[in-house]
Amino acid sequence: MSDAPSYRALPHVPFADLLDFSGKTAVVTGGGEGIGLAIARRFAEAGSRVVVGDLHPGRCGELAAEGFDVRHVPTDVTEHDQIEGLLDAAVAMHGRIDVFVNNAGIYPLRAVEEIDAAFWDHMFAVNCKAMFFGAQAASRRMKAHGQGGAIVNLSSICGHKPMPNHCAYDASKGAVLAMTRNLALALAPHGIRVNSVSPGLTATPGNLKPELFRQLQDSGVLDNIPLRRQAEPFEIASTVLFLASPMASYVTGTDLMVDGGWFLHGI
Repeated sequence: MSDAPSYRALPHVPFADLLDFSGKTAVVTGGGEGIGLAIARRFAEAGSRVVVGDLHPGRCGELAAEGFDVRHVPTDVTEHDQIEGLLDAAVAMHGRIDVFVNNAGIYPLRAVEEIDAAFWDHMFAVNCKAMFFGAQAASRRMKAHGQGGAIVNLSSICGHKPMPNHCAYDASKGAVLAMTRNLALALAPHGIRVNSVSPGLTATPGNLKPELFRQLQDSGVLDNIPLRRQAEPFEIASTVLFLASPMASYVTGTDLMVDGGWFLHGI
């Protein structure tokens, strides 16, 4: 009898189950507002139990009021013990972590000559360092559970193309892309998939402030987006849900740009 390994096909997943997260637990950082809130809603709508780690609850209460199982744990992602506390709380509540979404981030802008060490360090502390240690801590719990999992990191179109006054931000989001690929390679043997999403211009509360929106119109940014509009937060959230779902079961180490074609126009 041959000792050679034989091919083993994975079981077919019915289409109706591909986006069913019933019985799953998703942890979303920065889920109180904007894209993070939309991500929390998408997972809740798919049947997941959702734990939001954010400094403030934001609008999480709205989701709970609608009957979704969404809970808030106060979390400063730059504090390692608070990331650990968030994940411990999620396991204590639900017994497992199936999905970890690294969404928390900051977006301050400065010209190159105005960037100092404190500004640079804070940008990377939130946008990169916190993401790595969040993924590390989440993967440790996924390994212990033994059923794999999915990690989705939020990068940005700015990680792919330079933007004026974005040097520190662009660098932090470019680092997320490299980190995602490395984590995907390291965690694949444990059945943990790691991918990233790069949103383009998105209609978050900050971007909808009248003065900023006027600047966007006047600068011609919208004219450089082939779809001629900003993304809605739920469009970013839907992509995150896809990457975490069985629909993307053979996808890892990949970044999906959700930018309305903006990248096609170059800088």
